[in-house]
Amino acid sequence: MDFHMHSCYSEDGEYTPSDLIQMCIDAGLTTMAISDHNCVKGAKEAVKVKSAIEKANNTRIYYYPAIEIDCTFQDVNFHVLGYDIDLESPDFEAIEQNVRKQCIDSSKERFRLINQMGFDLTAVELNAITAGGYWSEHWTGEVFAEALLKNDKYNENDLLQPYREGGNRSDNPYVNFYWDYCSQGKPCYVPMTFPDMRDVIDIIHRNGGTAVLAHPGANLKGNFDMIDQLIPLGFDGIEAYSSYHSAETAKWFSEKARQFDLFVTCGSDFHGKTKPMVKLGHCGL
Repeated sequence: MDFHMHSCYSEDGEYTPSDLIQMCIDAGLTTMAISDHNCVKGAKEAVKVKSAIEKANNTRIYYYPAIEIDCTFQDVNFHVLGYDIDLESPDFEAIEQNVRKQCIDSSKERFRLINQMGFDLTAVELNAITAGGYWSEHWTGEVFAEALLKNDKYNENDLLQPYREGGNRSDNPYVNFYWDYCSQGKPCYVPMTFPDMRDVIDIIHRNGGTAVLAHPGANLKGNFDMIDQLIPLGFDGIEAYSSYHSAETAKWFSEKARQFDLFVTCGSDFHGKTKPMVKLGHCGL
């Protein structure tokens, strides 16, 4: 099982929904969910193509319609997974459009901040990476990392050495660069206005879905006790098993879920090239 993966309909995802279904079958998975960031286009496409892929492979794979929504609680950014949602609901289109409208301005400011660290990346370099993508106007932290690491003139740059082969952040260099420089509280972080967590949980529930707190070990960043404030907001489950979590972290959140009578999910958070060390089905379960 793998209940958390991203297609090319996420700004940092690589593969099409068809590719992901085939890759899951090849990996021996029987149950999957495509949970793109703030977008249900990939989940809807997967529903349309799944039967043909199953027929071609003479197999069956169970598929959950899903989404991963950015939100905030007490000024901290979180991700909430919604499963078994109504993919045709205008609520999810509204969420996508809210994020999309902010992407251009946030990308421009991120561009300024990263170049302020001593680089001189150009829009041409960044557009070459995002061209043709569903979120082509959005230059994420991962896009900047890819552009910087591909630029030969920065081969000896000290700031980038941890992300090159042999460096202590080289396992997933693009997303590690994002966490180190572009995530909340870091020097190139650009705030965006995301909905309140309580509103997101309500949207998921009124569209027939179940709300799951995604990779809490990553977002709580050591302040795990804060989850006692989050669970009463209406969560149905916790993604205790994740590529972000150690065995100890997974156990801690599993026990917390049992304490509050919530179910537990597992997800690799597979993206493709953004997280090359993360494999489908590898959830630490």
